[in-house]
Amino acid sequence: MTKYNLMMLWEKIFPHQNEVCDYAGRRMLKSAIGNQNSRYCPTIDHIRPLSNGGKDALENIVICNRETNEEKADSFPNWRANGRCFQAKKVKGSSGEYDIYQID
Repeated sequence: MTKYNLMMLWEKIFPHQNEVCDYAGRRMLKSAIGNQNSRYCPTIDHIRPLSNGGKDALENIVICNRETNEEKADSFPNWRANGRCFQAKKVKGSSGEYDIYQID
């Protein structure tokens, strides 16, 4: 479990937006935060999983759709989500920040 609050992160990353798409193209709704039964439920995902040496820090976190998060699971640095291939690359000069790239 992360120490970050999803609603606070949403407000910081997507200010004044009630609907966005995650990196895999899945729709997320602010109103679906906390509703695990909604297909539009956003979640917090660690780009480099904690189980793989990732840190619980903002630079290692992305908000993504629950389904995207489930498909990615603990995969790193390559994974598939929503029928697409992705790769995480460490940001040059950072201690644990990653960018996500679509590779197909």
